[in-house]
Amino acid sequence: MVLNETIEKKIIPIAGGKGGVGKSILSVNIALSLAISDKKTILIDMDLGGANLHTILGIKNTNPGIGTYLQDRRKTFRSLVIDTPYKNLKFIPGDTLSYGMADITEAQKKDIMKEIQELDADYIIMDLGAGSSFNTIDFFLISNSGLIVTTPHASSILNAYSFTKNLTIRFLHKAFCKNKKMDNYLKKNIRRMLPGINLTLAHLLEEIGREEPHTMEKAFAFLEVLQPKMILNMVEEEEDFQMADNLGQLIAKDLLVNMDCMGTVLYDRDINESVHKRTPFLIEHQDSLTAQQIFRIGQKIVQSKHFPDLPLDLNEYSNSYELAQIETENDFRIFKQMKNEIEQGNQPEYDIDQLMEIIEKQQKTIHELQGTVRMMGLGNQANQSGHNENPLGGLGGLFNIG
Repeated sequence: MVLNETIEKKIIPIAGGKGGVGKSILSVNIALSLAISDKKTILIDMDLGGANLHTILGIKNTNPGIGTYLQDRRKTFRSLVIDTPYKNLKFIPGDTLSYGMADITEAQKKDIMKEIQELDADYIIMDLGAGSSFNTIDFFLISNSGLIVTTPHASSILNAYSFTKNLTIRFLHKAFCKNKKMDNYLKKNIRRMLPGINLTLAHLLEEIGREEPHTMEKAFAFLEVLQPKMILNMVEEEEDFQMADNLGQLIAKDLLVNMDCMGTVLYDRDINESVHKRTPFLIEHQDSLTAQQIFRIGQKIVQSKHFPDLPLDLNEYSNSYELAQIETENDFRIFKQMKNEIEQGNQPEYDIDQLMEIIEKQQKTIHELQGTVRMMGLGNQANQSGHNENPLGGLGGLFNIG
């Protein structure tokens, strides 16, 4: 596992507990936002068995990808990297020219992860497949700070929780693979964590701690390193944000994982239009509020030199969820203002100049109301915050578990 906060190059896998949450759309557009910020970015289609990022990027399905690499060993992994129409953004296709790549071997998986870590880029964004298969979870665990995309719908929230639970258990299995007693205990007792039974990972570790306090403390230390982030996508009501807050609290309580919130993204029908046009949403509708939200998430990553450590201005908000809630309230204030302006003017839509004038006016008002709470989400500590030392101290070497 790569500890992103300790290296310059950041590897960020993006997953969702289920399909249909907008994971691939966000992967493309977050990668593009990083490239727009003058960062060398490589986007990798890791949805083996269902690769489709080339369509969203507007690239023809004629280039060899990961499937070709696995079937033709004369290919080097680096040779798969191709240019896109967008400056600073390169792309590695998935398996669209191959067949049967959904179930790769353990050796193939380790080889791909090794090759990814050797790529030359500032940011590597990996769009993973839906679900909680071992392959998907293991690719997510290539680094300690992937993004989990969910929507406010109850089924999506439950799937995001299940995905986090599965990756946490998988992570601990790998971390304790040489501790046979702990590994056997986990294998035996994880089965007790069934739906409807009030038994959590926190409870299991407490049980272990009564007999082996040192092992429990070690498990807690491992879990501190695991820092996935959440994005709440397809938001339609201001109250939807509460679902993200509830999920974050539940994961912290039951799974002992600190999952920050990177922000919310409004539901926008124009996203489907951009897919049909084979043009990234951030390019096709760059002046929309939804595009600004996606770009803001990208800026949080860029401004966080030691990502996943976020340089939050805790004088203005208590944590990433309170910040995201402020952003969401501000975004809906802008959205309602835009809607009212359109209705009062009886116009079907604004042209770009009119739209930007409204947004800029609202941003100025928000700035005055919130003081230093900026629409970009982070305080001006981004370049001032010092790097937090690894909480595990000398245990950092134990994370070679991939």
